[in-house]
Amino acid sequence: MSDIADVIDRAEINEPLGRTAFSDFPERLYTQANQGNGSLSASEFVSVVMGFLREYVCIGQCNLHIAAAKDPDLKEAIRIYMDDVCFPNLHEMKKILEDGGYMLPAPLDEATLPDQVPAVETNATTDRMISIAHWFDTHGFMVLWNTFAAMSQNTEVRAAFVRAWHRAERWHVAYHQIAVNKGHMMPMPNMDAKGMMRTVMMGG
Repeated sequence: MSDIADVIDRAEINEPLGRTAFSDFPERLYTQANQGNGSLSASEFVSVVMGFLREYVCIGQCNLHIAAAKDPDLKEAIRIYMDDVCFPNLHEMKKILEDGGYMLPAPLDEATLPDQVPAVETNATTDRMISIAHWFDTHGFMVLWNTFAAMSQNTEVRAAFVRAWHRAERWHVAYHQIAVNKGHMMPMPNMDAKGMMRTVMMGG
């Protein structure tokens, strides 16, 4: 009889999306859950509308940070973030709603593109606050998209939420790295096997 530790050590890891040799079984059932008719359950509709509105608001928030930031590198990072995250996520939610014949919950023509945003001299925030804020924002997005995915049993809709989660996930790490590289925050402390904390001084 195999020891449980041996079974665990032989279990497959490091495969894309966490697949194993046993994944065909749930995936056969998973494919059956693609309704393909465009209609949304009540929980899916609420999730898609909230996802649309959150990204819609995110455009304005990013534009404000672009206007207020003084560091050109930070401004450019936020512009890239909008192209890599905000606009694709908004497209995902817009397409789901339109394919199902639903109205969009807010008018897109009210939004402004980042290259149309002028710089603003203000002491309302700082580059440090902005870079750290985006680190927290992307964490919030990861939680949001994960929650929305769990509220959808239509795999086509769920897949859109999962893609949105991946976009937030990579930028959560990226914004942390930006903040650390710019000296706006310390890297997360490490704990070694003996439980000793190792910290890095600001800018060190």
